[in-house]
Amino acid sequence: METTALEIRLHKPHAKQAAFKKSKAKRKVIVAGRRGGKTTGVSDIAVEALLASRRVLEAAPTAEQTTAFWESCKKALAAPIAAGHIYKNETDRVLRMPSGAQIKAKTAWDADSLRGDYADLLILDEYSLIDPSAWDEVGAPMLLDNDGDAIFIFTPKRKNHAFQLYQRALGDTTGRWAAFHYTSMDNTYLSQTALADITQDMTEDAYRQEILAEFLEGEGQVFRNIAACMHAPRGDNPRLHDGHKVVAGVDWGKQNDFTAVSVFCADCRQELAIDRFNKIDYAFQRERLVSLATHWGVSVIEPESNSMGEPVIEQLGRDPALDGVTLKPFMTTASSKPPLIESLALAFERTEAQWIESPVWTGELEAYERKVSQQTGRSSYSAPAGVHDDTVMARALAWDAAVGQDQNSVTVSAY
Repeated sequence: METTALEIRLHKPHAKQAAFKKSKAKRKVIVAGRRGGKTTGVSDIAVEALLASRRVLEAAPTAEQTTAFWESCKKALAAPIAAGHIYKNETDRVLRMPSGAQIKAKTAWDADSLRGDYADLLILDEYSLIDPSAWDEVGAPMLLDNDGDAIFIFTPKRKNHAFQLYQRALGDTTGRWAAFHYTSMDNTYLSQTALADITQDMTEDAYRQEILAEFLEGEGQVFRNIAACMHAPRGDNPRLHDGHKVVAGVDWGKQNDFTAVSVFCADCRQELAIDRFNKIDYAFQRERLVSLATHWGVSVIEPESNSMGEPVIEQLGRDPALDGVTLKPFMTTASSKPPLIESLALAFERTEAQWIESPVWTGELEAYERKVSQQTGRSSYSAPAGVHDDTVMARALAWDAAVGQDQNSVTVSAY
């Protein structure tokens, strides 16, 4: 850290930070990998703007995402804050000088929340997750009166509106816009231990996006390395797995959708049996599942609990044939489904398990897609229109039952 005569403590920048701090462009688009130092670099620019009697507004999708910027600014200005030369309001996240110059951090999940604010320097943090209207309809007009500056910082979230802005900056020849791009590894202050910690559970796509800061296609195949993972031997000998942890994942269906069941040995890391059927009543579905579970000595069943899953699971919990079997219901939501699918995708990438080859089951894996919301940047997973994904969900639930935590589970007791 460097200390000025005013006891303002700024960070010693690495080469990539120095480049965007030095730039005179009015619009800076900074794309970097996680922990690349984009927030600390920009916080130094904000502090320098405050000392130049400017008003700085930093906005991010959530309050939590403004925290790193806010804490960095406070640390840099700790001495004048303590001496009373700079007013600090933790609730509103405002640092203000007697001249009226200030730094303010606030949320911008809803672009309208920025209306009424004024800034000489607008910083849109995690811009790839912010509604583009925050800039187009609110931010840009905010800066018109005094030709203020804007900085956009983010890690890519595929080729959404932030990618388009980056492309605009790259193509600018006037000097008004400037684009900067670097990876997490370009942060020379990031230790190899920290880098290893944040990358150890990443899929290839996640690594390319989050660490290398690559813009990936907006939609694409989720499961890779499928062929190498389709060598589970077909057979019908449960005795080979006596004493092993055998689990089952179940995705329910009745009319248009299918009920799919994947039986999996957690010890051997291989799928033992698959079943897929539809247009039969729930009582028969339950009987079919119980028969499969008892045949293979299943100890944990992870069924999807959405809608009609709950009453079927209740009936399973009363079935004496499942005495001692643990039921681990899974409620599929917009937040619970992505990590479930990503865990299975990572297992395929790493060839951590072998699965039974079946044209239908393999075809659903190959067709499965990731889509990214233009508004939130969040990933969602599903089959393309007209294609089923029941078998994908069954395998994802079986894998979760094999390697996940047994939370919210109940063991069946005969009575």
